[in-house]
Amino acid sequence: MLTDSLDSLMTAVPACSGLLATGGTSSPFSVLEILTTVLAGTGIGIVSGLFGIGGGFLIVPVLSALYGFRLAWIGTASCQALGLATTGLMVRRIDWHHLELPLIISGGLLTGVWFGSSLLTLAAADMGSGETEAETVVLGTYSVLLSVVGLLALWETHRTAKGRPIRRGWLASWPLPPYARFPQLNASRTSIVVLAWFGLAVGFLAGLLGLSGGLIMLPGLIYCIGLGTHQAVAVTLVVVWLVASQAAVLHAFSGRVELVPAMALLAGGSVGARIGSTLSARLGGPALRKHFGYLLLGTAALTIAQLAGLIQH
Repeated sequence: MLTDSLDSLMTAVPACSGLLATGGTSSPFSVLEILTTVLAGTGIGIVSGLFGIGGGFLIVPVLSALYGFRLAWIGTASCQALGLATTGLMVRRIDWHHLELPLIISGGLLTGVWFGSSLLTLAAADMGSGETEAETVVLGTYSVLLSVVGLLALWETHRTAKGRPIRRGWLASWPLPPYARFPQLNASRTSIVVLAWFGLAVGFLAGLLGLSGGLIMLPGLIYCIGLGTHQAVAVTLVVVWLVASQAAVLHAFSGRVELVPAMALLAGGSVGARIGSTLSARLGGPALRKHFGYLLLGTAALTIAQLAGLIQH
């Protein structure tokens, strides 16, 4: 009787999640697949807590490598990033200084998420039930974006090690009024217009690709806005929470969320995020940025391998 009940539950839950999956392509997850996803979520959670980036950029490539590409992974990534960001915020001490920047750029963030999600919905409708074109677009964009940001992170750490650090905060000093002042920034004043457009770009990528926003936000806050690494990690966690909460709702409404892998990722990610947050406080800023760059390049290699057909399902 107990075995029959468990079998019924394992069949019913994926069936319910299929109601949220695009085009009815969802298939039931086996116990082994759930355990594998929990382990993957733990690793992604460690990355989230360590770098403060939500880990959303890992979910679509990792789930696609394990189970094949689905548009539903994009919404699933947003749900998982929301859970990890919530856990990370509970571990860290967040004060008003960490909320000022996210609140100012929130208008651009939320607008960008809505626009990116709407564009993905239109693209999916034009493609019909086939996801080959979507896989090429989404994973191809991931490959380029991860490679560029990863190389920039490694280039910056190399210059810093040689005593030739690149100039930080150049974007924050653009003379576009109105301005705001932030005690954690070296600039005497920062353009609110620049921050709003920066948030719009981050939100758009989050809505379109299932990114949590941290992939662009973290290096952007460090190099373009001029925040210190640990301050940028804390601010990024707040931004990830804002972006992921809206993106999760929009993608679920559009049927791009699968409940079973989302819950499995959250189960492992909640534990991993706490481990990562503890490790982050023990590592120096240059070490964090260097490992961040290598992680991005490794994920880019994973997406390229999928596009090249080297990973079969």
